[in-house]
Amino acid sequence: MFKIFLKRSFYTSFFKFHEYTLIGDNMEELFKIAEQEMIELHHPYVGTEHFILAYLKKFGNDYITYDKFKEYIIKIIGCSFKESEYILYTPILRKIKNECDNYIEACVRILTDDDSIAYNVLLSNNEDIEAIYLNILNTSN
Repeated sequence: MFKIFLKRSFYTSFFKFHEYTLIGDNMEELFKIAEQEMIELHHPYVGTEHFILAYLKKFGNDYITYDKFKEYIIKIIGCSFKESEYILYTPILRKIKNECDNYIEACVRILTDDDSIAYNVLLSNNEDIEAIYLNILNTSN
């Protein structure tokens, strides 16, 4: 029910209203931070969980901290001892990178996609995804 509400009421109207107020440079910066998170965690890919980590590192959120989300990722996904030689993106994050114009839209897509690792990490830890989502929207104004 939450996803249907988001897609109908906020998703379209929010981006039409704010399309000129969000800076694309933040999007590229967040992807660079996400790549660094992937390298630091020794993961073989850059995924939605790394992008949300990057968002939390740069902007914060009233409902989940960077450290708490990172702890969840390590607990659920783990870390490797070998550093990846390449920067590879998951198909979901690659699609988001190619289709989204700003970091808010990217976060919305991640937090409303059942296949997103970030969404599932938050869900499995009983985090209030709606509150996290709304906080992202409210802090972008």
